[in-house]
Amino acid sequence: MIQTQRTHIVPLEQNHFDSLIEMYLEPESNKYVAPLRDKPKSFFQGFLERKLAQNEMELGFWVVLENDSSKVIGTVNLNWFFPLSIFHIGCHLKRDYWNKGFATELLSALIHYGFEIKKVDQIHGIVEKDNSVSKKLMGNLGFEFDRAERLENMPLEIYKLYKS
Repeated sequence: MIQTQRTHIVPLEQNHFDSLIEMYLEPESNKYVAPLRDKPKSFFQGFLERKLAQNEMELGFWVVLENDSSKVIGTVNLNWFFPLSIFHIGCHLKRDYWNKGFATELLSALIHYGFEIKKVDQIHGIVEKDNSVSKKLMGNLGFEFDRAERLENMPLEIYKLYKS
């Protein structure tokens, strides 16, 4: 478990699925997450089952719980992204938790975990080109623009952070 000021981050479990599917089905939840955009509820069940199975081999996909209520507020990830051969970080939150500093708090904790516990030398952020909020978040966390990429015809920007 990873603790932050307002949350705790735990490995994905089957009992989190309903709350997470609810999040994925929120309007605009996947506006900048092309692989999850416009998918039915059944897709997300399979998606979470695959993440659960992947965590068996290498823990990299977590659920975020609010400290006070233990309510599921989203997910975070720090894992190997095979298509680009990079370690990447991400955060997906329920709409009620947008614009309240949770993403910065959570990703700061994962960056620390990645550098200090996992001993990775660099962490990347993968951002859809039009996602100005995530680009700003990357800058606030100290990431620098690395390069533009196209993946499955989606224009992406890759940001990177080196262990200092």
